[in-house]
Amino acid sequence: MLGLTSSGPVQGRAESTVKCGISDAYERIARRFFDNYQKWCPQVVELEQISPPPIQLGTKGRQVTRDRGIDSESLFDVTQFSSNAELEITGSSEPFRSHYEFITKGNETQITFIFELKEIDLMMRPFQKLLKTALQDGAEQTAENIKALLETGRV
Repeated sequence: MLGLTSSGPVQGRAESTVKCGISDAYERIARRFFDNYQKWCPQVVELEQISPPPIQLGTKGRQVTRDRGIDSESLFDVTQFSSNAELEITGSSEPFRSHYEFITKGNETQITFIFELKEIDLMMRPFQKLLKTALQDGAEQTAENIKALLETGRV
């Protein structure tokens, strides 16, 4: 096509070091993703694991997010699931990617979160800088929420 629907990815990225061992962090974020995702991502109002448990590479899911009163449904696949290292979900109905990386830092764990829109349609291109700022703010809030969940049990 003539490049009318894509301008390349735009992402937000944030890191947080949590007072929690890597095994516990990975268990609560990755292995129990469908139990806990809505706790650190409150705009997700519905979440469903479509594939049979347990979560693993290839698991399919469905989510409904609410932003400014508008609900949007998307389907996704688990595209990376490496024990105590990373979790990635990639939209199969929408062009997004959420990536979580876990690194041991002594008795703590550094978690890097990246949210990426893989493409931006033509109508949104004039707002690309604003969109990048919003994604960065969202990534930072997500990292803060994950830290709160892992360290206090609540967000």
